[in-house]
Amino acid sequence: MTVPVNDRARSERFYFPYEGEDAAQRFFFPNGCDEVLFRATAARDVPRLVEKFGYQRPFVFTSRTLNRTTDVVDEIVEGLGGSVVNVSDRVGEHAPITNVLAAIDEVRDAGADVLICIGGGSVMDFGKFVQLGVTQGVRTREGFRALRVDQSPVLDDNPQLRQITIPTTFSLSEWTPAGTPVDDETDKKITLRIPRGVGRAIVFDPAIVRHTPKGLALKTAIRGLDHSINNVMTTAPNDIVTVLALQAVQQFHKGIRALARDDLDTAMPTLQKASWLGGVCQMSVPHGFSHFMVHVIAPWAHIGHSETACVMMLAQARWWRGHSDPRLGQVAAAMGRPDDPIDEILFDLLRECEMPTTLADLGLDAAQVEDVIPHTLAHPYVTLHNVVPITTADDIRRALATVSG
Repeated sequence: MTVPVNDRARSERFYFPYEGEDAAQRFFFPNGCDEVLFRATAARDVPRLVEKFGYQRPFVFTSRTLNRTTDVVDEIVEGLGGSVVNVSDRVGEHAPITNVLAAIDEVRDAGADVLICIGGGSVMDFGKFVQLGVTQGVRTREGFRALRVDQSPVLDDNPQLRQITIPTTFSLSEWTPAGTPVDDETDKKITLRIPRGVGRAIVFDPAIVRHTPKGLALKTAIRGLDHSINNVMTTAPNDIVTVLALQAVQQFHKGIRALARDDLDTAMPTLQKASWLGGVCQMSVPHGFSHFMVHVIAPWAHIGHSETACVMMLAQARWWRGHSDPRLGQVAAAMGRPDDPIDEILFDLLRECEMPTTLADLGLDAAQVEDVIPHTLAHPYVTLHNVVPITTADDIRRALATVSG
């Protein structure tokens, strides 16, 4: 007998529909991903994929930096010949809905039949939101708000167009059929489910990620590490997920340290491998505080996701201090220090990478932290599925106090 999930959050049914000691373990294969190319050459392999899938009118979305300071996008567009209907780098941090709505109109007007998304997490998610908006006929901000997961809408599972993704960072966004655009009228994120939102093909090109600024690569890899630790330290452990996620933790830790010392030959393929291992299983188990707290603080305080993740990952690990769970030792062992507390290992890693470790490092003072607590309690996931419970305002306050600075 399975036990329905807590009705405090109807949207949680999408992420994890059953829980309980006697519930079956579920591995959720990312719906719609036909293939993954590892150690690829995007300029060569993306045109082959477009031809293989029968697309004729690709629309390219990319980051502004990648488009305007490198030859990466030009080389991929050149490989696609004259079929590209448009190239846009007007994505924006956190994929603001205003930009998404404008892009939906551009894609419709161009008659595109596939999206080619080249960039980091914001670009990956942007492509999902455009895909969702085109399929669902969205034309207004209110139309997007109506698609929120907590509204439990019935969505078309046969999207009108798909995407091919070439990720340039390591936060695992390319693997999730969900996303959280920021409503730039309220500075709050909304959670959306995107049927077949995972790229039809995911192309890992280690040469392209060499263009990613070192600081950004490190921060997003730490976000990927945080996701992978949450895959292990879940309230509903899954044997297959645990094996994959522990390998991801090991590879992320190795790759992050290699990148910190500028060993790109080791770092880039290692971090892409970690992204594959951690990403493919992250929708199979519910995540805890650090994952979703980023969704609250980052848009509210206008801070990058990955910087926020550095501090929230550490706060969660410190909240676990003293908790007797053998998985804590497994995570520590995967990072090469089986006898040390996870929070000490992560703190040392963040310091080695010169990443933020406190809320003060993010520019937040005590009054701002207090102000964010009501927004945190209103979020549908932050207080669910924490191995050491976080359910009240005082719990949130004490968890954040561990990284107050």
